[in-house]
Amino acid sequence: MGVAPRWSSCGPFGRGRGPDRHLSRCDYAANVEKATSALAAIEDAPGPDSPERFDTPDVRTIEDLDRQHGFSAQRQVKTLAYVVDEQLTLVLLRGDHALVEQKLIDTLGAKQVRPAQPDEIVAALGAKPGSLGAVGVTGLPVLADEALRGRRDMATGANSDGVHLRGVDVERDIAPARWADLREVTAGEPCPDCGTALGVVRTVEIGHIFKLGSKYTETLGVSVLDPDGERVTPLMGSYGIGVERALACTVESHHDAKGMLWPVAVAPFEVAVVTLGQDEAVTSAGQDLYDQLRRERVDAIWDDRDERPGVKFSDVELVGIPYRITVGARGLAAGTVEVTERATGENTVVPSVR
Repeated sequence: MGVAPRWSSCGPFGRGRGPDRHLSRCDYAANVEKATSALAAIEDAPGPDSPERFDTPDVRTIEDLDRQHGFSAQRQVKTLAYVVDEQLTLVLLRGDHALVEQKLIDTLGAKQVRPAQPDEIVAALGAKPGSLGAVGVTGLPVLADEALRGRRDMATGANSDGVHLRGVDVERDIAPARWADLREVTAGEPCPDCGTALGVVRTVEIGHIFKLGSKYTETLGVSVLDPDGERVTPLMGSYGIGVERALACTVESHHDAKGMLWPVAVAPFEVAVVTLGQDEAVTSAGQDLYDQLRRERVDAIWDDRDERPGVKFSDVELVGIPYRITVGARGLAAGTVEVTERATGENTVVPSVR
């Protein structure tokens, strides 16, 4: 099933599972790869006319710079180095924000994206991670998250190990080549539509729709004739329901301490016929019952293994088959079999087929 994606949604959560949108004031909801929020504006002091270098020999992280030099994460420019389609690229975020790689991929229309290796970073910038920045950098693409727009008097690495810059005005001193929404939304941030605090929940993405544009048609050289007879490249989209994900969601929503609880509508088998012992009469009765169920178009499975009853019952419960019909010598002598409902555990004695 893979890692469950996360959704941001407006309003409180609490009912059910999955990307449930229990909304309060609007219906905003988005996968974490697309979600955004309305961050409160931060008013910075003007700061100096140009960045100032200061020594930070023991600073390796955002937390170190905050603890040792008093620059909160909100006042730091975090510089990430990525290789995008073989091009080293700098990605700038506020110190307390995390990058959503899919947003970076979507923004650049990239085919391959990966974090740069330390040797690649040192070769390009002259410093190791922990002292990186984009001030004065030329020849490399620089992208900045929208949360940095207009920020002044910030701190960032100086591209010299153990040295940082303060008094950085992002637009004046860096002038990113491109601004984009790159950060991950966190719970409690204001909804972009109504301002209500957003919630973040883990989900299983059952259905999806992808806008593919011309990415594949251009690659494959696909073209069609438009109404005027001109050859054009068509735009593509795809949609679908993940069958295996639907099954995973069903199990997540229908289970107990003993195992799965398949609803009859989607159960791989509706009934498990369990014969106890290897007595010929019991085996014959089990066979007859199984055959009759199949003739009645009931999805059934017959457990005729030479195992203890407890083992057989536990296996049926673990698999989650909705109904178990137990055929044993004592019941047959009385002309009955026992029907057990998996969901409730209720046992009912009914006449046997013989």
